[in-house]
Amino acid sequence: MKWPSRVSCSTQLIALPLLVVLGCGGGDTPSAPETTLTVTVQTEGIQADADGYSVQAGSQSGALVSNGSVTIHGLQTGTQTVTLTGIAPNCGVTGSNPVTVQIQSGQTAVTAFHVVCTATPGGSLRIALMTNHDPNFALDAYEISSMNSDGSIVPLTSNSFANLYPVWSPDGQKIVFASDRDGPLNIYVMNQDGSNTVRLTTTAAPNGDRFAAWSPDGARIVFESNRTGSTEIYSMNADGSNVVRLTNNAAGDNAPHFSPDGTRIVFVTNRDAPDPNPPYGKWEVYVMNSDGSSQTRLTTDAALAELPSFFSNNRILFDSNRVGFNNIYAVNGDGTSETQLTNNAFTTFLAVASPDQTRVMVTVSGSNHSEVYTVNPDGTNPTPLTRQQDGVLNIGYSYRK
Repeated sequence: MKWPSRVSCSTQLIALPLLVVLGCGGGDTPSAPETTLTVTVQTEGIQADADGYSVQAGSQSGALVSNGSVTIHGLQTGTQTVTLTGIAPNCGVTGSNPVTVQIQSGQTAVTAFHVVCTATPGGSLRIALMTNHDPNFALDAYEISSMNSDGSIVPLTSNSFANLYPVWSPDGQKIVFASDRDGPLNIYVMNQDGSNTVRLTTTAAPNGDRFAAWSPDGARIVFESNRTGSTEIYSMNADGSNVVRLTNNAAGDNAPHFSPDGTRIVFVTNRDAPDPNPPYGKWEVYVMNSDGSSQTRLTTDAALAELPSFFSNNRILFDSNRVGFNNIYAVNGDGTSETQLTNNAFTTFLAVASPDQTRVMVTVSGSNHSEVYTVNPDGTNPTPLTRQQDGVLNIGYSYRK
């Protein structure tokens, strides 16, 4: 049956109800209300992303500058996923990415991203990090990673054990570290990319070994161990052979570190004021020859000195709680010219000089996170290397040339 060539509106409404929106009435058909999404980005920090970002929302996309916004049209109503991309390796979104947004017809939805950019180590330097992603900060949650010179981070371990205190060899090809992957903490070495892990010590539970450090020529490794009861300093060949005990006292000797010329070792000890309760006495900075002779006290403030390292052959860095919170100090190799480098109301610890001695890497602990910074040798110009993430501990432990 053919439709008549001309029909009245009343006939059309009866016969073709689905065409009401198209015909009859003599007026223009109103267009559907526009549905849009406005995306805003706020960027802060060091070395901000210079070329901006891209945003993807459903099947639509847009571009925006580091501190700016973009409006995206033509989105379907309902729940849409919005993703910020094009983020430089040294920058990161502090909240969720992607996010979900509810799109309603005729309305403009709004969402925002907050990006924080950090400094990059610069040159060819890389940094070994130990990171805890457990909000309860369990010891067995630490993993080791390296930060490249562009700020990108590469995981080196992934086993949910305690992988601690990573230190690059002088040639940058290996990393020595402590781990409890086989039970008690022992010393291990792996290639700089995380491959070929080899166990060097075999101390049995409940004792263990930790805080290993290379000699400048890469031939020896110094470390601490309580294998005989008290904690003492030992050295061994880089393959774990020829272990030599360097200290011998009934208290504790901790955290050894070679001088750049390899002739001396700095460490901390509570031998002058031990205590059976935590923190087990007053810890002071000592130096000794690399064979363990001529052990000499450098600090005398009866506070808690920790984690010393050589900045140069005659300048030593350490942290101490003498002003309430741990901060960074420096002292000459003969105990003179002691100075305070940082004065933070948060715990600031683990000072490590860059190989070119132009910067000092430190770790700063907040209420539920810790981040890695570099400062000038006098403690000025703090520059963040890691981004704040609540519930995440980032600890910078060594540089690589």
